[in-house]
Amino acid sequence: MGVYLITSTHAGKDNVMSAAWCFPLSIEPPLFGVSVGKGRFSYGMIDKSREFVINIPSETMKDAVLICGKNSGADSDKFALAKITKEKSKKVTTPSIAESMVSIECKVVDSKEAGDHVLFIGKPVNITRRKQGKRIMQTEEGELMVY
Repeated sequence: MGVYLITSTHAGKDNVMSAAWCFPLSIEPPLFGVSVGKGRFSYGMIDKSREFVINIPSETMKDAVLICGKNSGADSDKFALAKITKEKSKKVTTPSIAESMVSIECKVVDSKEAGDHVLFIGKPVNITRRKQGKRIMQTEEGELMVY
């Protein structure tokens, strides 16, 4: 599965989380989904702000993906820990990641409970394409590889 960095913001705090459960849901209208555990720090931020940004990391961001997946934004600034740069988004208040290949700014239009996770359904309001490159994928065993 592809690995993404999902950024969120609420009450003056920004966060970034690694996610593999992120996917397109519809072509018309265009919709994307991201599944977030109810106990995660990002869950509350997305639920309250009603927006998120899907950042597609390049192959050079493998360490950042690991750092953002192993740490909680409740206790730390994962942007600083992972050495990634916040970039002002164009249509949402949530920052994008400057080093990512693509950033998809989304407004939440719906959410659905799915067991211990919530599927946030986002409508893209802006897409920033920065570069092309190889993607980071997660194997069934949870290892990261470049594809």
